[in-house]
Amino acid sequence: MRNSITAFVFIIFCLLPIKYVVSSEIGGEIFQDNCSGCHTIGKGNSVGPDLSGVTIRREENWLIRQIKDPDGLVEEKDPIALQLLKEFNMPMVALGLSDEEIKEIILYLKNIDNNISQESTSSTALSSRYILTIIISILMIIFITLLALKVGKKNVDIK
Repeated sequence: MRNSITAFVFIIFCLLPIKYVVSSEIGGEIFQDNCSGCHTIGKGNSVGPDLSGVTIRREENWLIRQIKDPDGLVEEKDPIALQLLKEFNMPMVALGLSDEEIKEIILYLKNIDNNISQESTSSTALSSRYILTIIISILMIIFITLLALKVGKKNVDIK
């Protein structure tokens, strides 16, 4: 019974990063289908602003509003939305995306921004994106060692 619980916990730890990766890929697909016509990431301004670092510069709630209801922000005279309108001389179009799709896009952009900010830090520092991998590896080594000790336990008479 104890080994079953240990195996279950081990499997859960291994599967946790998969949701994040899959979600980021979904966000990338949604971005390509809906946003890449006007926005780039790290390639300079296009019809709209380059979105590299946008999740660092802007609050998540503002990003959600900007994607979901850009006209509403302009009507409310949001200073950032007005500055973008002035700079690009074109309002952002409301794409009719669901709340889940918007969250996926923001997760995708956060993932890119995290990678950019980690690359700019010292290369000698251990990146936080590897911490989960290290923890899973250590747990796997412990699990396999305990399993091997249990299976390998034999009574041997030395005469």
